[in-house]
Amino acid sequence: MDEEHFDVDPAILRGLTEGRLSRRDMIRYGGMAGLSAFLAACGVSGSSNTSGSSGVGSASWWAKQKLHHKVNFGNWPLYVDVFKGNHPTLQRFTQETGIQVTYTEPIQDNIPFYTKIRPALQAGQYTGYDIIVMTNNSPALGFLMNANWLVPLDHSMMPNFDKYAGPLVKNPSWDRGNKFTMAWQSGWTALAYNSSVIKEPIDSVQALYDPKYSGKIGMMADPQELGSNALLALGIEPAKSTPSDWAKAQAKLKAQQPHVRHYYDQDYITALKNGDTVISMAWSGDIFQANLNSQYRDLKFVFPKEGAMFWTDNMCIPKGVQNPKDAMKLMDYYYLPDTQAVVEYYVDYVCPVPSAKHVLLHPTGWAAKTLKMMRPSIGLPTSVTADAPTVFPNAYVIGLSKPYYAYKNQGQLTAWNNLFVPITQA
Repeated sequence: MDEEHFDVDPAILRGLTEGRLSRRDMIRYGGMAGLSAFLAACGVSGSSNTSGSSGVGSASWWAKQKLHHKVNFGNWPLYVDVFKGNHPTLQRFTQETGIQVTYTEPIQDNIPFYTKIRPALQAGQYTGYDIIVMTNNSPALGFLMNANWLVPLDHSMMPNFDKYAGPLVKNPSWDRGNKFTMAWQSGWTALAYNSSVIKEPIDSVQALYDPKYSGKIGMMADPQELGSNALLALGIEPAKSTPSDWAKAQAKLKAQQPHVRHYYDQDYITALKNGDTVISMAWSGDIFQANLNSQYRDLKFVFPKEGAMFWTDNMCIPKGVQNPKDAMKLMDYYYLPDTQAVVEYYVDYVCPVPSAKHVLLHPTGWAAKTLKMMRPSIGLPTSVTADAPTVFPNAYVIGLSKPYYAYKNQGQLTAWNNLFVPITQA
């Protein structure tokens, strides 16, 4: 980031964490009121697999599809560029293709949205959306895949993705070959500390388990984040872990319990800012946002040597889709570097298109005009976004990024939650 610092009214710092926090708020379904209802509703038998040589999503099926010049895109709040109530990137897409986009923000969390569209999927009906955005570390995406309720993508319509997608989102562990998904935006869960209190540099997740910080350690209440953190501390890759590994992780967290101040939801950042904690599990966007204010520049985000959990929100096409070719064109459009540059300037998540950084630093044409237009409302130069390692990660950070465990069935989800939810409730 530039040497110059920018103190910005928090009201204009959107997108970094606001939408993400609302998403993570309800992930802690284990042991909560909605768990039994969710598990009862999320069976994965689904429809028969019709994505063979002639079924939905096959090459012959895609060859029969036509453009309808309309597409319905359902996304999370605060997750695309906005200027004076409009979305510049969507306006440009319509101008260039003639495809009208109905863009709505119905997704407040993966599970409630999944349960909302499940009856239509189960009945083989249109959900009302041609594109939806689901998170890789939520069981909902896995259930949609396992139930055969997502349309395999037409890779012949993904030239921008093939050319510009970064290594973190190409061929991801949760969807090998990008059969069903294309990343929208991403982020990390790792740790942060107050460098005005902790003078020694922190480079390991083990610091969260160090008794010398007793009473000042913040951990997350989200059971998946909590369990994944403990697995990293044990030197175990969460995505490759087994139930016996989970039991070991639970034991490590139980040993840590007497030293933890609290198990936090989104309010962990408040505790870190006001000194209730001096070291805490953290989301990358929160610390980036906090550092823009001179009062909180002592907060340091750490990519531990053991790794940082990397999550991705993914565009996908639900079965029953009415406008699949229009959906593919819109999804691939968002892999143009100038399109992503405008999105990133507004949302500041991890960009799926590394070359968008060059556009932010040296914009031309439509991007230059649009970024200049947006600058007064954003309040920051485009270089701040371009230079942020939590938006455009380097090779070292990419190498430390770890995927979450992908639950294969309801039993695994229940087993995980039964181990880690009680930790947060003790």
